[in-house]
Amino acid sequence: AVDPDLMLFGRAWCVAELAEAKTLGMAQTLKFRSGRTLLTHEARLRTLRIEDMSASRLEDVQQILAKIPDTAVFNEALQDLIFNKNSGLLAAWLHLDAAQQMG
Repeated sequence: AVDPDLMLFGRAWCVAELAEAKTLGMAQTLKFRSGRTLLTHEARLRTLRIEDMSASRLEDVQQILAKIPDTAVFNEALQDLIFNKNSGLLAAWLHLDAAQQMG
């Protein structure tokens, strides 16, 4: 389940793990407290950049960034992971029934 403020998407480790799971072909779905959560935070999600994310320790952010050869390409892939109309996390969420969508 995703927290109501979608802070998960501001955490470098969480986003790096989502991206790695996508690379490995792992199935992923989101669960939200309510559909309004998406409407409230969509603009922020559309501007996510790995360089702006945080972690408990500065060294963790530096370690994650060091593993990303091109942050612009990573950020584009992150947007695709979330918003792709056919295979993105939000598209998968929309295909769930109401009980499955809410966490």
